[in-house]
Amino acid sequence: MKKGKIISILTAAMVTNSIMLGMGVSAKDTLNEVEKIVSNMTLEEKVGQMLMPDFRQWKLEGEEKAKDFTEINEEVSNIIDRYDLGGVILFAPNVKTTEQTTKLVHDLQNVAINDKDGNLPLLITIDQEGGIVTRLGTGTNLPGNMALGATRSEKNAYDAGYVIGRELNSLGINVNFAPSLDVNNNPNNPVIGLRSISSNPELVGKLGVNIINGIQDQGVSAAAKHFPGHGDVATDSHTGLPRVNKSIDELRVNELKPFKDAVDNGVDMIMTAHIQFPQIEKDKYISKADGSEIELPATLSDDIIEGLLRKDMGYNGVVITDAMNMDAISKNFGELEATKLAINSGVDIVLMPTILRSNEDLGKLDGIINGVIDAVNNGEISIDEINDSVERIVKLKIDRGIMNIKEDNRTVEEKINNAKKIVGSEENRNIERRISSEAITVVKNEKDILPIKAKEGENVLLLAPYNNELPGMKFGINRLISEGKMNSININTHSYNKESEISDELKAKIDKANYVVILTEMGNVSHLAPTHWLTKTPSEVIDYANKLNKEAIAVSVGKPYDAGIHSNAKTQLIAYGYKGMDPTEVDGGLTPTEAFGPNIPAAMEVIFGGADAEGVLPVAIPVLENGAFSLEKNVYEYGFGITNLTEKGIAKIEIPKEVISGDEFKAKVNISDIESLKSEKYEVNINYNNDAFEVVKVESVDKNTNITSSSIEGDKININLEDLESEGEAKDKTKILLTLKSKIKEGEVNVINGLNIIDKNDRDFKTTLENNTIIVNKLIIENPGNDENKGEEDGDKNGEKHQQVKPNGKLPITGGTATSTVLGLGLISSLLGTLFMKRNKK
Repeated sequence: MKKGKIISILTAAMVTNSIMLGMGVSAKDTLNEVEKIVSNMTLEEKVGQMLMPDFRQWKLEGEEKAKDFTEINEEVSNIIDRYDLGGVILFAPNVKTTEQTTKLVHDLQNVAINDKDGNLPLLITIDQEGGIVTRLGTGTNLPGNMALGATRSEKNAYDAGYVIGRELNSLGINVNFAPSLDVNNNPNNPVIGLRSISSNPELVGKLGVNIINGIQDQGVSAAAKHFPGHGDVATDSHTGLPRVNKSIDELRVNELKPFKDAVDNGVDMIMTAHIQFPQIEKDKYISKADGSEIELPATLSDDIIEGLLRKDMGYNGVVITDAMNMDAISKNFGELEATKLAINSGVDIVLMPTILRSNEDLGKLDGIINGVIDAVNNGEISIDEINDSVERIVKLKIDRGIMNIKEDNRTVEEKINNAKKIVGSEENRNIERRISSEAITVVKNEKDILPIKAKEGENVLLLAPYNNELPGMKFGINRLISEGKMNSININTHSYNKESEISDELKAKIDKANYVVILTEMGNVSHLAPTHWLTKTPSEVIDYANKLNKEAIAVSVGKPYDAGIHSNAKTQLIAYGYKGMDPTEVDGGLTPTEAFGPNIPAAMEVIFGGADAEGVLPVAIPVLENGAFSLEKNVYEYGFGITNLTEKGIAKIEIPKEVISGDEFKAKVNISDIESLKSEKYEVNINYNNDAFEVVKVESVDKNTNITSSSIEGDKININLEDLESEGEAKDKTKILLTLKSKIKEGEVNVINGLNIIDKNDRDFKTTLENNTIIVNKLIIENPGNDENKGEEDGDKNGEKHQQVKPNGKLPITGGTATSTVLGLGLISSLLGTLFMKRNKK
């Protein structure tokens, strides 16, 4: 029933545009406009606004099979017009290139606002979380939520949201189904994992709010998901119906905290979870799968959506379901029944209520729409429920400027040119690279293997479980070489996919390598079984490399819980992302044109010294006992991480508290905690204060260290040493004695400004300084006029006295006679001055 649509909706939308373009639009004006638009809509139009299908693929009439839907066609245009759809969701097959995506989105909106009946503009949505869940083929991928959690940085979280929002806005996509605010407090979770920020609800909330702000500040709506929390499950809702048996009080302590932060911060949209919470929603339903009784999942629960989210938490924004074709819903509920239950629960938009792949599927959509209309007409669904939902949808479209799309006079070519400047831009990729490297977490670094400073022409072997991960490893190394941060080396690669043991071919590659870097990857706990190839092969590779005394580095790129398994690895890092890249991008240069996973290249940067390790664990790594994760014991605790890899040791300086200007003194430099850096050849570089001191002598004062040579240039003392490994001497210490001479008149100054150790591999380590300040006192020379004091000071053969000026700058009292003389002369001078002034007045 299209009657009156041009007058009601199109005119109302134009009025809304005029209001929004004016100055000082009030909330009351917006609400009045919303009510006006909704009141003029038919029931069919309202129901259409509440449905959001996908057109991932489409089969045109006469074609044999469906193809990726990358450009508008007449059949999809007619569907958008006929059913007054409120929006569509895009997937990777829809958004392959920047040019193609911009044009598709432009055409979809034109269909909605320029057809003969004048629909409302569309919500065009996407899942662009960053990390392992991204859709844009040419966009900036970003390292993902758990990587953000490893940085602990609110700025990084905001910047990630900013990049995502900026790119989506340039493409015309106005809703992003992100971020995931699920607290990952169950390591067995098969679906969330790296998509979660942390197991700590406070950190999830803090960083999640910043992601939301970054997205929404770019004019794109964010959708926090999956309410009331998908973190503590062991079942994937794509393939089953998960169950969380927690009370409302338990949920408030963990799962609900981030969502409350998002609600208080003004998130535009919240997406529901297809999960049962039997202690909250007790209504039963007969599953169509097997006839058993099940509790309604959160998506279909009025106690959770209307009661908990809307009333208890005070949320009045748009609520959207997760995809309704997921097994948690589709295997247990009919499409119409699920849609009606969702609407009655308080949901505003039903996402993918049925699968549409051709006009042949429209009968299913007709059945859902007509069934909802019948339910309203017979009182099963309240018309107030429908009106409230549509008002929230329309208000969102007004608030985000979506209603003003018709006022955008740019051509599609102008939109494409703008998008090309933004999507995957150098600015965005630089932000991506910074966040990714700051997330890399080192949990083990025996004998300070990291960072590796490879010598020219050395060989590195890169191993990964899947072929698409190897290009990212090569890209990370090649980028460092091109930037001059790493010597040129030879790279060999090997994919150990489903290999159950080390082959002779692989052994030969390890034999030839100077360094072995192997990616480990856990999808679920079964992968950690000792006999599973994803665990067995890396362990055997590491054992073989250790036997040959090769430096082997293990990098976890899946869920981080496998970091506790490979105890034979001397060095372990966690990258929080396994996404690979197109191999042609590696060979084609250092500026990828397609989206790629930045985590693996970032791990290479930390391994080979291009970036320092800064990340800390956003989740604890539990002990694996009998094939299950322990609930009480951890291999690595939450917050653990070895940072500042190029800072090593402590240098305690033994010096006198005070010296006289011009005198020589001893400065004993005790360097400790450097056992891994000492060898038959290493250097100590001391940056001393050459403005205040000159170096007289450099010598060693311990039995296990020999100075082979030393030199002084400017403010640098270069000392070449060798470790003699004498018995009874501490192996982690080096002691150096400097004889210095002060050359400033007075002051409180540092003796040493910096101390670095260069090991046998030419790696430069900064050492922490302690007790480094000295007071230089002024040399006072007195006239030896009093024979009584002549020569009383030790070493004062000419009657000169060394007197110290104290820090307060006052001359010390040196005897009664001198004091009396000074006081007496002062008094006489004062009296004479007074008399002179009185005489002048006369």
